[in-house]
Amino acid sequence: MNYLESVQYVENANLFGAEKKGLANIRELLARLGDPQQRFQAIHVAGTNGKGSVCAYLDAILREQGIRTGLFTSPYLERFTERIRIDGKEMEEQAFAQVCSRVRAAAEAMVADGMTHPTFFELVTACGFLAFAESGVQVAVVETGLGGRLDATNVLLPSLTVITAIGLDHTKVLGETVEEIAREKAGIIKPGVPVVIYPQPFDEAYVELLCAARDREAPVYAVRDAAILVESSGLEGQRFSMNFQGMELGRFEIALLGRYQVLNCATAILASLVFSQQGTFTLSLEAIRKGVCQTRWPGRLEVVSRAPLVMLDGAHNPQGAGQLAETLDAITPNHDAVLVVGAVRTKDVDQVARILAPKVRHVVATEPPIGKALTARETADAFRAHGTQPMVQPDVHAAVSAGLAIARGQKCPLVVAGSLYLVGAVRRYLCGADGDTE
Repeated sequence: MNYLESVQYVENANLFGAEKKGLANIRELLARLGDPQQRFQAIHVAGTNGKGSVCAYLDAILREQGIRTGLFTSPYLERFTERIRIDGKEMEEQAFAQVCSRVRAAAEAMVADGMTHPTFFELVTACGFLAFAESGVQVAVVETGLGGRLDATNVLLPSLTVITAIGLDHTKVLGETVEEIAREKAGIIKPGVPVVIYPQPFDEAYVELLCAARDREAPVYAVRDAAILVESSGLEGQRFSMNFQGMELGRFEIALLGRYQVLNCATAILASLVFSQQGTFTLSLEAIRKGVCQTRWPGRLEVVSRAPLVMLDGAHNPQGAGQLAETLDAITPNHDAVLVVGAVRTKDVDQVARILAPKVRHVVATEPPIGKALTARETADAFRAHGTQPMVQPDVHAAVSAGLAIARGQKCPLVVAGSLYLVGAVRRYLCGADGDTE
């Protein structure tokens, strides 16, 4: 298969009768590939929000120390190969095609033996793990796809697990309450393996995580026990100092925006220190400091233009919307921003609208380029119910052009949010090859 055929094969896995069978399918698939997940150390990260950012920080820190890394994240913004990175670089298309061809052969052999065809995410996971093993990756930073307990990535026996912020998302799959979702996410905690926990926005989630760790005798390192002082925060980045259990860690500077990114970064810092205690790799404070400073994570409160100010943010659930609202309060206290927004049917667009509508003056509703997207009119109706008069523009390019015209005319910021699929499409449209929107 060539690259395009490989991507089509993976994305059309459901056509082959793929069905989720707990972890049995992925274990069998990986066994037929020689269990590549056993050939590198792993840091396993789960949560509702912040997983990708924490993974990006950790990957940058490890690379700064000179460690050969793999980074496995989802979904992608612009290119499928963003999911699998080796030493900070996206996997090359030809290399992906070669790995995918081997995974496909193993999957088809399973079917020939009377087993169920692996699912989309099982295939992608197998491709990532095989690529890491054959590239000589020493440590892979692996983000779960949806939950934790039954996530395909949970075949890992990691050196460290990390749980980021937990909130209500994917409730039809993971559970209707924060407690139920936390139990699913806690499924990555392994017996005796240390777990680092982000300061949870819901106490119920924190209790569930502590119970799971206690039952599995997993040492807990809680970021809520750290003393964090934010010294400065603005569009140029943020600076903070951190102390953990009497250990003065000093000052850190990050480029990622939003106060929550300070906590994401603190989670990665603490995780790096705990991972360093495992004995195989030592991560210096200097490497940690340089790594977090160099971390970039596109599409998350990303500034892509200054005149007018244009920000892209993948806020797609109530928790993410709340974090974006906090940032909007800081940069546009008069709530004069323009919001281009689009959502998918699996998200709680009414709650997102309830949170964001009071924080902006103009709304342009559009449709993310994916089959499960809400129509622009449906999204507009959700925002209209919360006191705005949205413009309806289904075409993404036309919606962004309309938003830019308002932002330029009224000299106010433009924010694009609601779905990572939308953010990816807008980023391609605005940034192009040179990243210049002006």
